[in-house]
Amino acid sequence: MNSGNALLQKLFKVEKTFYGQMNKKLIHFWDLPDSTRFILKRKFCMEFLEKSCGGDYYLLAKKLGISYPFVICLRKSEYSIPKKILIKISDLANFELSNVENNIEETKTRAGLSLKTQFPIEGDETIASLVGHVFGDGFISSKKRQFEYSNKNPFLLSEVETLIQKRFEIGPYTRKKERIGYPAVFGGLLLLFGAPKAPKIFSKKTIPDWIMLGNNTCKKAFLKAIFDDDGSVMYSKSFNAKGVNLYQTRHESCAKNLSELLNQTKKLLEEFGIKTGNPLISRGYIKKDGKHVVMYINITDQHSIVNFYNNIGLCCGKKFSKLEKLATKNLVYTKYSENEFKQKILDYLKTDSASTSTIAKELKHSAQKTLKKLKQLEAQNKVKRIGKIATNRATIWKIMEATAY
Repeated sequence: MNSGNALLQKLFKVEKTFYGQMNKKLIHFWDLPDSTRFILKRKFCMEFLEKSCGGDYYLLAKKLGISYPFVICLRKSEYSIPKKILIKISDLANFELSNVENNIEETKTRAGLSLKTQFPIEGDETIASLVGHVFGDGFISSKKRQFEYSNKNPFLLSEVETLIQKRFEIGPYTRKKERIGYPAVFGGLLLLFGAPKAPKIFSKKTIPDWIMLGNNTCKKAFLKAIFDDDGSVMYSKSFNAKGVNLYQTRHESCAKNLSELLNQTKKLLEEFGIKTGNPLISRGYIKKDGKHVVMYINITDQHSIVNFYNNIGLCCGKKFSKLEKLATKNLVYTKYSENEFKQKILDYLKTDSASTSTIAKELKHSAQKTLKKLKQLEAQNKVKRIGKIATNRATIWKIMEATAY
């Protein structure tokens, strides 16, 4: 019996490891665009080029189709090495590409700042957050691939900048009051992790699988980012409407893809105990390129709003202040509590039929509220009346067969 348990535990660990590996997103240096260049560790670089040509650098230059002086500069790590040339040298030196990428110090394009990160690059909460921001207020040029992020909230700009600095050791090469910009090598990397490129109005991108199937930390980071950018919070002391909304806009030709994106977001939110409505079209408007469709999902019941506040949250600012007031407001009525009460009534009636007054007493609710919920359940064909205790007295209720089983 003990050996059987040990075997099951071993199989569970293997299965968990297998699916964990499947859900990982790894980017190797050879996955990056051909315009990417690399700076190797100096000592390794000299040995690497030496091995590729046996010391005959004139021959190496000829095989690579570049000049002899350029080869010598590459050997000394004075210049960055283009990706295609790096792969060709690896082949000549008979070096595994995995060994080469372990010795990369910096990654860049011909001009601009460089990234200082080890390969392979694994998708994590920082990258999930940045991908979420590209779906929101971020921008990656389809031609040059530079990444720009624009937001009026200075706390949010600072948060994004800090994330990039800590993870990739790179600061913005352009900075304005409401915008920061990063080089093409960074934008190209985010594209490989599933971020949409501009113009997003025609984007058919949905949430990448590595986030949908990943750990809760990555899911939370993505959700927070996209709600920070494109979410809104409805709260007013003088207005009853309340909730957290997420709006996205696409060309009508991409409406199905947008609906799928919002349904994926809905699914992720449910994993954190947050219920939303189905995607709805808010409005449509005509532009030169055709009709644009605005679609949204919303969170309205108090229980889900509180869970959003506790489990996802928002960056400091006006939206967060509204969310905090909304989540900490003591509201008597919530959709969650009302649905919970209905379920308690059904569970109670599964054992036997009972009168309105008995149900109210046992569940510790007023008879008036209990009767209201019983009538709603009756309209849904979940309970039925089977008589009264006496004339002008409480009705006796019974659960419908289809509901009981």
